[in-house]
Amino acid sequence: MKTEKGTLISWNNDKGYGFIRPYNNTKDIFFHVKSLPHYQRRPKVKDVLMYEVGIDEKQQHYAHSVKIKGIAWSYFTIIWPSMTLLFGLYVYFVLQQKLSFHPLAIYAGMSLLTIRAYSRDKRAARLGTWRTSELRLHIFEMLGGWPGALLAQRCYRHKSRKIKYQIIFWLIITSHGVLWYYALTHQDIYRPYQQAVTEKARSFVNQARKKILHLSEMINSEDALTNVDHAETTEPVKIGRRSIIIPDKQLHIVKGVVKEIRPREGVIVSLQLGTGILDKSTLVNDFPTRFMQGECIQVAIHTIKMRRNTERIELILVENNGT
Repeated sequence: MKTEKGTLISWNNDKGYGFIRPYNNTKDIFFHVKSLPHYQRRPKVKDVLMYEVGIDEKQQHYAHSVKIKGIAWSYFTIIWPSMTLLFGLYVYFVLQQKLSFHPLAIYAGMSLLTIRAYSRDKRAARLGTWRTSELRLHIFEMLGGWPGALLAQRCYRHKSRKIKYQIIFWLIITSHGVLWYYALTHQDIYRPYQQAVTEKARSFVNQARKKILHLSEMINSEDALTNVDHAETTEPVKIGRRSIIIPDKQLHIVKGVVKEIRPREGVIVSLQLGTGILDKSTLVNDFPTRFMQGECIQVAIHTIKMRRNTERIELILVENNGT
């Protein structure tokens, strides 16, 4: 469909409609705010608009797929990335223990997710694609995202006129108000839980730091052997009878002993710095018959993943020369 261009000559901001005067000197055409993308600001008189002409049920022409020419984002659309960046910085400083954790941070984080969900649902409604269910939106609001939902409803003009949705939405806000009233009037009950959560978070961060530092020190202690291995050959790593090709990136090579063979999982290897696993997907199909318990092998540390208070070390087989 051909895109037309015109100037907005009249606009009723309260009712959300106005008239466009086309550049081709045809009759003025009706325009409703619903035809404007939700991320753009509300139009003003003398704005230049790009649009397509449609015909409604009364056989009258109207403008749809309207866009304001030039940069015409709403202030809210511009502010949202800044809010996300600030929240990310706050989380970083909390993990670094330079700022203390506050329960309101949960509301901030969930509000950002809720705003994003509203934005995606609004866009899907305009394009006629897969929508976000109202139940999911209400779950986001219940988990603390209702301030973001309130902003999104006003700025994106979405879900603000649906009475059934608004009733549930305001019941959620009321329940949060009751919860905060109880918490503030019974701080002697609430404060120990807050302190326990804060101490638990700090303990987790400290343990993770110690584990990472310990692993780093142990890996660095193997650098001498690794550097010698790389210095002796300029060709790819020599493949043993039960080894695979090492990726191009530098990996720390360590020695280990086969501790256990699990046919459906992999080979459990005992290392100086812990216990690692050679996943069966990185080995030949019949690997259980090719390894012996207690056998000495060389492996490369591929990844180290932290899960709560434990780490998972994933390995790649380099060679099993028995040394």
